[in-house]
Amino acid sequence: MRKLLLISDLDNTWVGDQKALEALQQYLGDRRGDVYLAYATGRSYNSARELQKQVGLMEPDHWLTAVGSEIYHPQGLDQDWADYLSEHWQRDALQAIADGFEALQPQSPLEQNPWKISYHLAPQASPTVIDQLTEILEETGIPVQVIFSSGKDVDLLPQRSNKGNATQYLQKHLAMEPAQTLVCGDSGNDIGLFETSARGVIVRNAQPELLHWYDQWGKSRHYWAQSSHAGAILEAIAHFDFFG
Repeated sequence: MRKLLLISDLDNTWVGDQKALEALQQYLGDRRGDVYLAYATGRSYNSARELQKQVGLMEPDHWLTAVGSEIYHPQGLDQDWADYLSEHWQRDALQAIADGFEALQPQSPLEQNPWKISYHLAPQASPTVIDQLTEILEETGIPVQVIFSSGKDVDLLPQRSNKGNATQYLQKHLAMEPAQTLVCGDSGNDIGLFETSARGVIVRNAQPELLHWYDQWGKSRHYWAQSSHAGAILEAIAHFDFFG
């Protein structure tokens, strides 16, 4: 039985300090048989694979990409998760509403998928646009959530999706308990990870929206590290004593 299910965001969490990243990957490489590793990222699967090549990411067991709206195992896309998210989801209707907001600029087609609609908030626009959008979308009755992160990224996802729900699905798939799970993140699209019952580490360099959430909702199972980026993950593994 493996001792740890490690689920981490990539940009500004796993990635961002090359020296710390190499130390973390060396540490985990020495314990590879004891760890399930999954990357949970806002990036598309292809973009995440590109990043893997650029910075030398160790190969994970699973990928939770596009803010948890897609799950990839070694054998490919998890079709059961895809079918689950597709129920009651009305992508075209939601996109038509969001496209009506001038302050929202569609992200590249590469960052869109059947279960995620992604925009950038225009630099001069007020974040209150997000509240207005959320309100109008709620009136449709379509089960949707709006995730705002890093002061600019706006993602529309099925209510059933997000990194946290994908994490819980993966925990069941692997028969791993919350106490055996460590989630790691730095921004608003990681909040779902910390809303699960897993143990969690917030990196020292976290975005204001995640620190605001931590101030309001943080529990004893959440650890705000002294270190940034990958160093925070090493620190948390020791803090929670996963390997004794």
